[in-house]
Amino acid sequence: MSLIGSTPVYPASGHRFLVPLPAGCAALLAALVYLNALDNPFVYDDFRLIVENPSILNAWDLQSVIVRDITRPIVSLSYAIDTMLWGQSPVGYHVTNVLLHAVNVVLVFWVALLASEDRKRQAGQRVWADASPTVIGFAAATLFAVHPMMTEAVGYISGRSEVAHAVFFLLAFLAGRRWMLGAGKRWWVACMGLWVLALLTKETAVMLPVVLLAYDWFVLDADWPRRRRRFLWLELPMLAATFAAGAGRVAVLRLVEYPDQADSDWRYALVAVDAFWRYLAIVFAPRNQSIFHALPFIDSLLSPRAIAGVVGLAGFMALVWVLRRVHNLIAVGLLWFALLLVPSSMLVILGRGEPMAEHRAYLSAAGLFLTWGCAYGVLWARMGRRRLLVTVAAIAFLAPLALQTVVRNVIWEDPVMLAREAARLAPGHWMPQLLVAEALRQNGRCTDAVLEYRAAIAIRPKEEYPYTRLARCLIQERRFEEAEEALRQLRAVIPTSQDASMGLGVFAILAGRPSEGRAHFQEVLTREPGHARAKQMLAFIEGALPAVEHRRLCEELLTLTSGALTLGACRADTP
Repeated sequence: MSLIGSTPVYPASGHRFLVPLPAGCAALLAALVYLNALDNPFVYDDFRLIVENPSILNAWDLQSVIVRDITRPIVSLSYAIDTMLWGQSPVGYHVTNVLLHAVNVVLVFWVALLASEDRKRQAGQRVWADASPTVIGFAAATLFAVHPMMTEAVGYISGRSEVAHAVFFLLAFLAGRRWMLGAGKRWWVACMGLWVLALLTKETAVMLPVVLLAYDWFVLDADWPRRRRRFLWLELPMLAATFAAGAGRVAVLRLVEYPDQADSDWRYALVAVDAFWRYLAIVFAPRNQSIFHALPFIDSLLSPRAIAGVVGLAGFMALVWVLRRVHNLIAVGLLWFALLLVPSSMLVILGRGEPMAEHRAYLSAAGLFLTWGCAYGVLWARMGRRRLLVTVAAIAFLAPLALQTVVRNVIWEDPVMLAREAARLAPGHWMPQLLVAEALRQNGRCTDAVLEYRAAIAIRPKEEYPYTRLARCLIQERRFEEAEEALRQLRAVIPTSQDASMGLGVFAILAGRPSEGRAHFQEVLTREPGHARAKQMLAFIEGALPAVEHRRLCEELLTLTSGALTLGACRADTP
């Protein structure tokens, strides 16, 4: 028995059997433009999440897989399954990403098609009501399939959270829509279950109840009692869960993931607004794309950039409000775009993560493509016999976008070129310089990477990560004195650095200075009493490790320097 009545889910259509054809064509197009991405190598975070991640080596060990990234366990599980099927060859991970993208293209088609049909049923929505839902769906899905803004989410293996979470989000939206139209309680259950899966894939899914609420009020026809019932049964419980999940996520960020970082700053909200406009600009004019975007810090609400951004955002929301009466589907599409960027903006405001990353706009951009699909549907309907001209124009519009996607895939094929592109677009910023160094190191070019690490340190001398990576590269180059000096520099600028203390302690042992090494490890334990590695190294110095463990650690330390340094604690008569 339905909770809200018996409004039919689908209008009658004599051509419904033809619908899978355009959806399949759009999905096929998505696969074709990403064919040249399948052989691309691991890049940046791929090494941390896959290559250097032992927890994904056994997909059956669910506890290890889930604990590694407890906020996104489904992503970790997908990596573990890929590892089981493909080993650690990047092609398998790319295949999964592209397949998920193709599925999302089909789902975007269905969202656009069904939303267009819902609009047609509203008596008050007569403007451009003659547009074909199938044409709107195909246009939106095709844009989603080939637009170069999608490349970072699809072509970057670490963008898996975006493409995977979008699958569950779109399915949950479709299930929620069916329940609101009276299809039965099983669709309420499906919506809730799919939403939970989306949340376990990426936190952005918290915006689903807000999107459903906007869709309910903007697009679906209903009297007040039915709207109230839909709100109380579906949207209100989801909103309550959203606030609870949001509070939990903030707690994990502050207490577990980033316990030592500074608190939020309201001025980061101005940077988030600036990022919103940059996302919008890249979708409309995809140029200057990069794996890293440098956004200037805005320190005053009265600065011209802040005023323009805030006033523009207010105007954007006012446009959405006006359009709800004229063309509610375009209003929902614009609102969808803005809402799906809110979670990442909140992270920026909390001072966590980069202000802007292209992969975050993956699902958000589907809202804009819905509005473009509506516009194309109107042109198609109005052109009559001249539809061939409209089709040619559409192909001429889509072809450069598809070509640009293929070109972006080529750039992602070379991590060094990708990083140098970021450095060129953000000159003087330390992060792109670090990305260049990391790309060189991961490609076995430590000699070149050392120069880039030092350049990054010169720009940002109080950042810990470049020092530790520089030391690693210098060790690989057997430049041990320089590596130790890099750690001493780190200790000078960040006296509380655990990495500096641990590294200097290891160098002291290798150089036959056990008392100095002991002091460094005890310093680590003073700041972090539970530090397991420091405890192990102290036990090693004192000869308190079991013989097997002692020999293993001897071999590990000697391997670190390729036997170039003598380790007195590893004599032949060591117990």
